Amino acid sequence: MSRLPSSVFQSICCLIAAGLLFAVAPAAAQGGRTVVTDQTQLPRVAYPMPMSPSTLLTADNATFAPFSKAVEADVDKTLATYDIQDKATLRDYLSTRLYAQLLTGDDAGVRLTVAELRAAETKPDNALLVGRLPLAYVTALAEAKPTGSARLATDFATADRAAIDALPWNVVQDSVREQAGYEPIWSRVESVGRVGHDYDPIAGKTGTLDGPSARDLVQTRGLLMLLPFVPQDARILEAYITKHNVMKPDIWGSRDVALDSSQIKAPVRIGILDSGVDPHDYAALMFGGPTAQQHGLAFADDGGPSSSDLYPLPADVAQDYPKLVKLATGFSDMQEAVVSSDATATQAYLRSLSWTQDEALWREFDFFWEYVHGSQVAGIAVHGNSGARIVVARYGWLLNKPFAPTTEWANRMADNFARIGAFFRDNDVRVVNMSFSDQVSEFEHWLAKTDSTSDPRARKQKAQELYSIWRTAIEDMIKDTPSTLFVASAGNGDNDASFAQDVPASLVFPNLITVGAVNQAGDPTNFTSYGPTVAVYADGYRVLSKIPQGYAMKFSGTSAAAPGVTNLAAKLFALDPKLTPDQVRALIVNGAAPIQGGNLKLIDPKRSIALLSSMQ
Repeated sequence: MSRLPSSVFQSICCLIAAGLLFAVAPAAAQGGRTVVTDQTQLPRVAYPMPMSPSTLLTADNATFAPFSKAVEADVDKTLATYDIQDKATLRDYLSTRLYAQLLTGDDAGVRLTVAELRAAETKPDNALLVGRLPLAYVTALAEAKPTGSARLATDFATADRAAIDALPWNVVQDSVREQAGYEPIWSRVESVGRVGHDYDPIAGKTGTLDGPSARDLVQTRGLLMLLPFVPQDARILEAYITKHNVMKPDIWGSRDVALDSSQIKAPVRIGILDSGVDPHDYAALMFGGPTAQQHGLAFADDGGPSSSDLYPLPADVAQDYPKLVKLATGFSDMQEAVVSSDATATQAYLRSLSWTQDEALWREFDFFWEYVHGSQVAGIAVHGNSGARIVVARYGWLLNKPFAPTTEWANRMADNFARIGAFFRDNDVRVVNMSFSDQVSEFEHWLAKTDSTSDPRARKQKAQELYSIWRTAIEDMIKDTPSTLFVASAGNGDNDASFAQDVPASLVFPNLITVGAVNQAGDPTNFTSYGPTVAVYADGYRVLSKIPQGYAMKFSGTSAAAPGVTNLAAKLFALDPKLTPDQVRALIVNGAAPIQGGNLKLIDPKRSIALLSSMQ
């Protein structure tokens, strides 16, 4: 959208600053704040957007301030009204408050909010690192004020270095490496491009911006305020890494089990319910054999039938695929601050982009990840098991399509899930990997991008209707396929999967097991979701696997952890085809060992297989 004349914009800013454009009235609280046990109980808000969010992001302070003030006021009202049980959701509100305070120069407020954020963290590394740049800034500002801003950069570096040098390397190394790897590409262009990709379509369609998007816009504006200090922070992080550069041990090699062909009692069919699998990567292991035209079922984004095992790329993205592979590999290396030609090339390329080019790149990566995801998952699921047979169940994996979701579409997808379940039953698929995680908020975000309805209450109601159909369909598929073990990823939101109502991670069935992610040493990753339904944890950090067209790359996420459990389940079924899903689930859980000093259970294939041997 083009920018409106300032007089028009200022008049609308007055409307924003006066209060919410739309809100859901809070439920009556008993004896204080209302306890919120799932994210649908929180208020929905919307803010008028007379210009695109990407334009507002870089507008002058006088233009941005009324918007930030209104968002901060709504955050304060929500926190005063609701007792939010999910720490990740609470942190989102607190982070918005933090960066709004930073933008207005409320240094004391910044310090208090950082303390609240750290108390709300569930991971020890995040608790030590969250808010460190805003803290260094306000500390430097307090020192620089007596002598002027010329000292600000020097004082920032002093405060930043002192805080980083005090960090325990064994706790923070993964997160510090990731921050050090990504800081060279953090720029105004990258931030504007991301906002343009994510939020401009919402404002363009509805003329408003919803609460989560508005909070992220305030946080991004606050982060841009700190951008001038990032180069020296990167140097400080690099020095810290160099000083302590000791890698955590890798525990997974000693736990791995590769089955000898003589051990396999019968081939095991493994369902990959995902975005598709490249059959050329696993020709000898495909259900139906390498010459079959299709190796399962496949459905297009709109729910119609498809004849392709693999998600199709648009022509322009297909042309750029080799470049995207190199960029994705560079991203993976940057995650661990690995110095490589791919990482260096990725950093240089991203720094060369305009914001419109950056926004276009985000679009291409949407297609890229959907194209490669199922193949990555399949590679982990069949590792070390020549008896594995991949059964493809392909559907539109990302709930972020260019068309508006409708009840008709949801019912069509529900029918597809029923067909997939029947296909699994008819073809004796013993284990199914589900490395996806969908929640009602994703349906709301999708509707915001594609539906002209500006009232967030109406979007919430419609999203809940669609989500209910989607959730029920997946529940019915699992429930009606009792002879199959389903393996779900916990999600990458560092949140309670039950609070978010993630499907399938929040579901409970005797033939379902949900998996969180740890790193090579068995420590929880900073992204893994958790909660009462997450039974075990597996390696989900920089796991190597194949991607289409003969490439291979490392990737991280609970999407990588879940197929590690699928792999173990398939090996147990191969060793004893008479096992039932609940027996295999018990072998996996009982063979898992608690993390030292914690209650999370890490899978141990050798122990689970030894338990099976003791039963026979």
